[in-house]
Amino acid sequence: MNEHDRIAVVQQFGRMYRAFMSAFEVAVGQPMPRWRILLALHEHACVLSQKKLVERLKVDPGALTRQLKTLEGLGWIVRSVDTRDNRVSNVALTAQGRAIAEEGLPRRNAFLHDTLASLPDEAIEALSSALHMFEGRIQEVALANAAQAAALAAVAEDKA
Repeated sequence: MNEHDRIAVVQQFGRMYRAFMSAFEVAVGQPMPRWRILLALHEHACVLSQKKLVERLKVDPGALTRQLKTLEGLGWIVRSVDTRDNRVSNVALTAQGRAIAEEGLPRRNAFLHDTLASLPDEAIEALSSALHMFEGRIQEVALANAAQAAALAAVAEDKA
């Protein structure tokens, strides 16, 4: 596969991702980032620390904070300082937030079923395998680039 073909594959992946995110929001009624927070809280007795949410969702802390502000403004979550450790900020679903999550679950399940139903299991397994390899490779390249940038910064600092 030549470079042009590889670029086309990555562009196709990007188009598919954007189409999926848009269709998900229409079907479920929530954008994916917001839905993931609601679902994580719903699955964990409706309360998690912000740190645990960052770890579970693998998101940037700043991006999570922005989403939480939106959810708080909607009245779907409340944030509070942990009574045992005032450095910890807990996030809890409100009754309204719990209801939104519970209403969205059947729509999410139907959307995932409908989007994957016509694909044979072998195709889904092959896609999953390819995506795992692609994700792993992206992480390897990112680590190598970070190490190279750190080495260059150290050399530049030594020269200064």
